[in-house]
Amino acid sequence: MVLLSSNSSSSSISILSLTSSSKTSLDPYPAAPLASDPSLVPSKYLAEDCCPPTAHATGVDLRASIPPPAPALLVRAPPSQLMDAPARAALGMPNSSTAASQARAVRGEPVTPEYEVNDYLSDRNDGESQPLLLAPTAVRPGLSRSSSNGSTSSARNALRRIFIDRSNTPSQHLSRPTFPPPSLTTYSPLPTRPLSILAKINLFINQSISVGLSTFFLAFVVLWAMTAEVVKALPKWLRPVKAKRFPWDDDRYWKKEGRKVSKEPKDYARQIGMDIENQVVETEDGYLLRMHRVIDPEAQPRSDGRGGFPVLILHGLFQCSGSFVTSEERSLAFWLAKQGGYQVYLGNTRGIFDMGHKSFSRNDPRFWDWTIRELAMYDLPALVDHVCKETGYEKIAFIGHSQGNGLTFISLSLGMCPSLGTKMSVFIALAPAVYAGPLTTGFPFTTLNQLEWSTWKRFFGVLDFIPLMRWAYDYAPPSLFAALGYTMFAFLFSWTDTNWLHRRKTKMFRFTPTPVSSASIFWWCGKGGFADRKCTLDDTLERWFDDRFPSLSIYHGGKDYLVLAEPLLERLKHKEKDVKVIKVTKLDESEHCDFYWAAEAVEWAYMSFLDDIESTRPKYPEEMQEGSEQQH
Repeated sequence: MVLLSSNSSSSSISILSLTSSSKTSLDPYPAAPLASDPSLVPSKYLAEDCCPPTAHATGVDLRASIPPPAPALLVRAPPSQLMDAPARAALGMPNSSTAASQARAVRGEPVTPEYEVNDYLSDRNDGESQPLLLAPTAVRPGLSRSSSNGSTSSARNALRRIFIDRSNTPSQHLSRPTFPPPSLTTYSPLPTRPLSILAKINLFINQSISVGLSTFFLAFVVLWAMTAEVVKALPKWLRPVKAKRFPWDDDRYWKKEGRKVSKEPKDYARQIGMDIENQVVETEDGYLLRMHRVIDPEAQPRSDGRGGFPVLILHGLFQCSGSFVTSEERSLAFWLAKQGGYQVYLGNTRGIFDMGHKSFSRNDPRFWDWTIRELAMYDLPALVDHVCKETGYEKIAFIGHSQGNGLTFISLSLGMCPSLGTKMSVFIALAPAVYAGPLTTGFPFTTLNQLEWSTWKRFFGVLDFIPLMRWAYDYAPPSLFAALGYTMFAFLFSWTDTNWLHRRKTKMFRFTPTPVSSASIFWWCGKGGFADRKCTLDDTLERWFDDRFPSLSIYHGGKDYLVLAEPLLERLKHKEKDVKVIKVTKLDESEHCDFYWAAEAVEWAYMSFLDDIESTRPKYPEEMQEGSEQQH
């Protein structure tokens, strides 16, 4: 017998259970419905057979007794505590594997992306109602516990966590996500134990089929792209355009000395008298990330012994940290270190530069079981924390391009990791990937966004996306790979090399494309994904961010057709009142990657980046001392 009671003071639902002899303690019980959006309530909560017989006998509709939620409190009521262990694990509820993370948060040790001690909400005195998410604790069957929304009068020392019904609502979270959908184990559960021999054979067969199909798809796209490129290049052949020369460019020197094409960013640093140190960052979920620290041998420490102010740069989709070191002395990473005196760190997301995992091999489907949501929850916080600890600064400047800032907007949103914003002095977003541009309304996006995950797996597998690109990167001649890579991406993302120095192109495509999980590309392009819903977050929500969001500077291109900045600017103006936008810069001639690949990127953007960082960073000790002396 199941008895449901409503508490009007807290607008919550409590569930009591009296187990009978016919139901064992390990049988699953229904979980609580979404408290914020009735349209997202899974069908199992609305089915008649889920209601007690007494409710049917009296003609009472238990759904009608659930009070409508306040519009501002867009949170999920916690799942029932009366669920069996496997169901709790499927819902991501606390268990033996998450207890350590919760304990670390309570002790004040380095906070995990999933749990944080919520002192912030209780310290606010503006009277504004805030959503509170409490991590439920294990309760023995037969005992009741009120919903976390109203279970405490103070938010102090409460553990906050996102709740997603991972086993019952995958499609609903895809079509109307408050945040990006959960890991794609939702759609094809993978075992927690190593694969059996039979499972490995099945994986090999399925992956072999998907490699063949994805290779055919890639060949079709490349042939189509080459045809389009030939048609577009005909006028240039008939009327050649002389390449633009720049007074600062020593073309002959770099054609000779910069001829070496390498897969190692440090080789490009050494060409200009600098160096790069390889570092390893471990995420909370066990992934090992490659971090590159730029070393300027002429850099001088500050009066307190620390180096210059730290700057973290994060790449976009299919790219990596190497994208910021291929423009000789005018590369973004080297220029900021030399001209700004900053400690520059180049971050990479999981799977890049052959980095692995503590427990999974790169051939294990579990290694590739992630989307942008995991990058926002784990990778970005790990990178930021590493730079803060490495440099001794409490805040850093952050520059993100495309997906690099798209995942940052997600990470800083309410319910994810908003406290991460307190560790950033400024957030510089290049080509912000929040709203989709007109390019996503054409081929191949319109074809891909019709595919369900079950179909997607047949074509693209469950490991990395189109392995042929990785194999071609390893074995094809760099110049040939660069030519084909440029042709394909120019077609897919509407890039051109109009604003580039052509001699750099081969070096650029030593770091593009990089391995990405098939599940992640499904999130961007598949059914219900970014190209389909046109936004990385739920645009119907009244609020995404709070006042922990750092100062924001946006740069967008007039010829960028992959993402749109205007809808984001409208939202920031009318809805996100807590976000301080310090600068919006539109570069009319800039395309999606020209903020760091254009020949004139220094004049177009770097100088402005320097101004953004300088106007927001904390003062150095010597600057504070000079200021106090001037006052006296």
